[in-house]
Amino acid sequence: MRNAECGLRRKNPSASSFYSARPNFARTPLPCLAILGLLFLFSGCQGENSPSPPHLPDGVINLSKTDALSIAPSTAASGNTVYVVWQEHVGGQNMEVLLSRSGDGGAAFGVPINLSRSILFSGNPKVAVSGNFVYVVWEESASADTADNNDLDILYRRGEDQNGTFTWYPSLDQPGLRLSSTNHNCRNNSDTPGDDPCPSQTPAIVASGSNVFVAWSESTVYQFKLITTLNPPTKEFQIINSEILLVRSTDGGVVFDPAPLAVSGPKDDSTLSPSFNPTLAATADRVYIAWEDIPQPQSPPAQSKILFRKLVDPLNLSFSPPLTQQATVLSGFIKGSSRPSLAAEESRVYLAWEGFPPSKSNCPAVQGNTPLSSAEILLIQSQNQGDQFSDPNDCAQSNASDTTGNSNAPRIAVSGPFVYLVWMDNTPGVEGIVLRKSEDSGGTFSAPSDLIQGGGSAANPGIAAVGGTLLSSWEDATLGNLEIVFTRK
Repeated sequence: MRNAECGLRRKNPSASSFYSARPNFARTPLPCLAILGLLFLFSGCQGENSPSPPHLPDGVINLSKTDALSIAPSTAASGNTVYVVWQEHVGGQNMEVLLSRSGDGGAAFGVPINLSRSILFSGNPKVAVSGNFVYVVWEESASADTADNNDLDILYRRGEDQNGTFTWYPSLDQPGLRLSSTNHNCRNNSDTPGDDPCPSQTPAIVASGSNVFVAWSESTVYQFKLITTLNPPTKEFQIINSEILLVRSTDGGVVFDPAPLAVSGPKDDSTLSPSFNPTLAATADRVYIAWEDIPQPQSPPAQSKILFRKLVDPLNLSFSPPLTQQATVLSGFIKGSSRPSLAAEESRVYLAWEGFPPSKSNCPAVQGNTPLSSAEILLIQSQNQGDQFSDPNDCAQSNASDTTGNSNAPRIAVSGPFVYLVWMDNTPGVEGIVLRKSEDSGGTFSAPSDLIQGGGSAANPGIAAVGGTLLSSWEDATLGNLEIVFTRK
């Protein structure tokens, strides 16, 4: 979850609160101060000689339409039906998960539906679609009166869409279905006592036919570090180990496997490492999963890497590599690799992430290379169902952004021969969300261009692709507060 919540939820250990304890090397999300600056810029006093009120660019639709904070969008589409989910501040420390639907390819959207309906924090939603079923997962704060020690749970809801009329499972008058464990193994690795938070977070979801897969990061080992330089001394929550868990439904998302599979292992006490940010992609007969792994202890430059497995037989849960073996490292010697994004079509698999390669004059990347000081977007691909990928260390080819500023938070989508790659960038002249497009299955890509002209207030994109159309949602501060907006191109 991004730090755009600006202090609404400081006590909850999320992925972002863990990242704050990581070396200041690989994280450059839009911070709260930057967001406040954007809001000031776009909502200044309107005097007699002031310019006309701010407005969105042509072709951009405001989905949230609220004075509240709206962030973290995710987009999915099937044919002409498009779904966008996001989290929205509804007062106090509470945020809800909302969904809006379009039945005409994204030309117009309906009134948002509140899917979480909780008095607790709900956020970081992800959406998937298969046929006329839409599937949504999100993080939700555990109730204070529960006996378990989870601080965040993973909840789920499925909607059967009959031309815009939904039948929800569980029904909207019931809480979302809890997918994370009610009593998973979790231990404090230090002598400093704490309130035993063991969050389940950063969910991902994919659907193919009647199969639905959900992955998330679940903490198993943590510590509280006493920061004595602060007055008064303050305990800092740190995750020592977390696993990527995966559950599956084969009946269209009604019943899920009773026991999640840990796909990030095997790990023992000598190889503990937080695993975060899973990403999923699926074809008719394969499921692919990648995630960020952060070996401990960390010292600059950051050594985080991208790991990968695939389900070669989704019905029988047969993995490659097998779960008894280490996962495949796909980031090579690219340092500070994080925030992966997967897409797949037929036998083709695409993986994008942010990292710190060496300069192109020092390619290929080797062990112990000197990385750039700003993040880039890396892209590799497989033509044989993930058996082999192009070389990430060939950074002259794998560096897809190659800008002078920071490039962050990539998203990739594919439909037929069309491959779309977007990311956030702060390079002068291309601030905002940047797009590259391939029309030949990733053989060649267009030059980087702005997703939207004048999009410097845009951040955190969520994309889907249908045919030759890119469907994009993002956070936008143009109107004076963070809204969720949408365009197609």
